[in-house]
Amino acid sequence: MSVTLLSEETKKKANSQFLVLKCGQNRVMVKRQRSYNLMLDSAYKYFPGIPRDVVTLRTNKLDVCDDHYVDITAEIWDDVIDLLNVIEVTRREEMTSSVPLPLGARHAISSPDNQSAASRVNVQDSSNDDKITIKLVFPSGEI
Repeated sequence: MSVTLLSEETKKKANSQFLVLKCGQNRVMVKRQRSYNLMLDSAYKYFPGIPRDVVTLRTNKLDVCDDHYVDITAEIWDDVIDLLNVIEVTRREEMTSSVPLPLGARHAISSPDNQSAASRVNVQDSSNDDKITIKLVFPSGEI
């Protein structure tokens, strides 16, 4: 039996050439791509269930992430690629605003014609399966 010992330098060089892409429970070792778009192509190649136009690369392994998964953008790819060993491949989520309305605006949202908008929306299920009735109640009490 022969045993081959690798020097630390050889191990580091080998590790720097490879990267693990993870999608759910599936993992694949790939060549570390210097190009962000080539890495997206690799992710799509091994995880074709995610359409190429919505593939996103994420990590939570850097201190700046504070243990939360964050998207890796093309702008910072060159700065982080050598710091990561595992990258999460996900589907890009639609961006929605999570900024709450100012307190004064919550009950007095203006419509395009500067009329006061509804402060409450009542949804009522009708007996007809293909019809839904929505009633808007304005601050004045008008329905």
